[in-house]
Amino acid sequence: MRRPVLKIILRLGRYAVLPVVAIACAILATWLMIMDRYTIAALATVPIVFSIFTVAAALMIGLLLLPSRKHRSFEASEEIAPGLWAMWKELDPTFVRSRRTLLIDTDFNASIEEVSRYAGLFGQHVTMTVGLPLLIVLDEPAIRAIVAHEVAHAQLRHTSGGANLRDFISASENMLFYADPDRTITGRIALALLHSMLEWLEREYRALKRENELGADLGAAERVGRSEMARALVMTEACGTRLTDLVFAPLEKEILGAINAPRPPLDRIIGQLEDIRAHEPMIAAAVAGLDRENDPDSTHPPLGKRLANLGYTDIPEIGEIRTSAINQLLSRDAVRDLPARFDGEWRKKTQAWVSVGR
Repeated sequence: MRRPVLKIILRLGRYAVLPVVAIACAILATWLMIMDRYTIAALATVPIVFSIFTVAAALMIGLLLLPSRKHRSFEASEEIAPGLWAMWKELDPTFVRSRRTLLIDTDFNASIEEVSRYAGLFGQHVTMTVGLPLLIVLDEPAIRAIVAHEVAHAQLRHTSGGANLRDFISASENMLFYADPDRTITGRIALALLHSMLEWLEREYRALKRENELGADLGAAERVGRSEMARALVMTEACGTRLTDLVFAPLEKEILGAINAPRPPLDRIIGQLEDIRAHEPMIAAAVAGLDRENDPDSTHPPLGKRLANLGYTDIPEIGEIRTSAINQLLSRDAVRDLPARFDGEWRKKTQAWVSVGR
């Protein structure tokens, strides 16, 4: 039973609720037709029939009509990120077929998603998000491989099946955000119906994402070469570990005992860039990542499996990172203003948080 349900959600996304609504309407129509002939039986089943129909209607309204929560990332125009836009156009031959949005956030990560609004009646909207720390720490060839990886996700239709599954999960969670189970009857009913399903779908989503990552790595390798894709994977793994050790872990400790917001993360990354990209510690971090076991709670396979998927049994030669992609891919004003903007927002939120403990 679960496999057909999963296939329906992968294909329809949040619109997978419509077959449920159709079944509920059929039950209601059947009940109305038998009311004249079996009046007593019909009256006895009123609570069951109307509960089924009411819950189905509530799910339909909640999943289809509630507004989505807007992203809080920075939208980068072609004037702000000319190099990134040019790279995206170069690597994606279907660029002109869809509306595009480029977002920049503060994660050491990149992603792409494809949204079909109103069941696809108004075409596709593709959004790529690139983390500013990636642009600061990595060089342009590594970012090019990462963008090729995200383009491969779209080309392989990972952004449709995976996005539909994520869309259903997000719509369900969004419904519970507006219909709070602790405050509304509708929310309690929806939570009772959706809780176990959402847990199962989350597991399926993570498994699908891990499989898709391997396919996107191969797709990116066809565009930029296996060596460049492997280099980008090693650099991302190693620099991510170095960032945690040198920036984020110490920062977390400082926040716990702070009375004022400490030095913000992007400023720390820029100040410790040489140490983060030091070659020998990077290689050591990559070797450690090579032996990491598969994590069922992660949406990404371990580094060793991803490199083996590209034909590597060991850490390839990656060379040193000598330049930052941010200087080649963003405008001068953006290079100066974006880190300060994100750090200012972080400082404001953190100051409000640490002030609570005074």
